[in-house]
Amino acid sequence: MSHLPSTFRLPLLLLPLILLIGSSQPLYAHRPVFTEDAAKSPDTAIPLTEPHVSQVVYREITDKAPQIWLTFDVPEDFELYIQLGVPVIDRLEKSRPAMAVVGPGLPSEKVPFEIPESTGAKIFTTKEVEKPRFFNEHFTSTQSWILRSETIPLKEPGRYYLVAYSPDKQNGKFWLSIGKQESFKAEHWKQFPTWQKLIHKFHELK
Repeated sequence: MSHLPSTFRLPLLLLPLILLIGSSQPLYAHRPVFTEDAAKSPDTAIPLTEPHVSQVVYREITDKAPQIWLTFDVPEDFELYIQLGVPVIDRLEKSRPAMAVVGPGLPSEKVPFEIPESTGAKIFTTKEVEKPRFFNEHFTSTQSWILRSETIPLKEPGRYYLVAYSPDKQNGKFWLSIGKQESFKAEHWKQFPTWQKLIHKFHELK
């Protein structure tokens, strides 16, 4: 009996997932981003490249990390798509974190944290959300409540930040995503087993 070379085994094992992503655009399969960045300030923000590509960060608001910062660079007249959600866990059912986009050319809305000089901020709260949108992500076999989705036109080019925080200073898990375009390269598929374990742990699945 002939055996496939080991280099072919992983793609074949992941073929159902690849087909799922390619044929089911409404699923919005985010590319997970796991880093060791503290993400508690602009200086320690998680850097994201390709802000048009769908990417998600899983984090937790704590007393030591009251905000989580992401950063990315955009060209002129860029439309930024952002989403904020929480995993389906009973204790998080009433959790209502907020997010803010920080960068050049934005309004001067007051945020409960310091922002870089010569930048403004646009706040997106979720306290008004009574029934979050239930989201079953087949890609990772996890379930979430989506609290808010927004598209923000960014007129000026440059460095921007996406910040998640709790207006009520309530600790808890959340996920924050940018971009709509689904894009997975060969190296990403190789990381999928590790990603899935980390995401399941975040969602507290056994």
